[in-house]
Amino acid sequence: MLDKNSLHHAYILEGDKQLMFDELCEFCEKELEFSTKANPDFWHETTDRFSVGDARRLREMQSKKTLDNGKKIFIISFNFITREAQNALLKVLEEPTAGTYIFIITPTSHIFLDTVLSRVSVVKGKKESETLIDPKKFLKDSYADRIDAVTKLVKKIKDEKASKADAILFLKNLETVVYKDAGTDKASYNKLKKLMEIEDYMQDTSSSVKMLLEEVAILVSSK
Repeated sequence: MLDKNSLHHAYILEGDKQLMFDELCEFCEKELEFSTKANPDFWHETTDRFSVGDARRLREMQSKKTLDNGKKIFIISFNFITREAQNALLKVLEEPTAGTYIFIITPTSHIFLDTVLSRVSVVKGKKESETLIDPKKFLKDSYADRIDAVTKLVKKIKDEKASKADAILFLKNLETVVYKDAGTDKASYNKLKKLMEIEDYMQDTSSSVKMLLEEVAILVSSK
């Protein structure tokens, strides 16, 4: 996935968190000859949601000089990142302290703002994240079946067997299907526009996944 001779300063890695982390550590040890054990210049943190406080802490830690003026590597694993945290990371991702390399491991890059994606290199793992709701089936299902699918996804998120990132990935895939199937009429345009607005609301920290997905279930059945 990575080339030590042309290493970018910031990456978003899509895929299984543990698998990606193990491969990154192996890359650091063998290719970069950089120890990931008992090394103050190596930092790893995993969390469900990356907040603005986490972003500010990372920004402060990466600003410090390394012990031997060498590399400093940060590996961050999370399922979801708030909009505020992304904005706080922009400057770091664009111009990190010299010798700093940041690797963000997440199930899908769809949770990131375009401004963040423009500053990083996105790498897809061996197995890309799959949506927990089939968007094509969702569109053909009855309203009751769509609500049932939404309810099951919300329960998985509540039970921490899924995350808000899974809901956003579903919305992204649904938008793609709707876009391909949409006609040139105003109703099709408005439906797609509304889906994109709902996805945007989903990025907010206080947003209700249940309410937004239920709104989607109603929206796709409207003419």
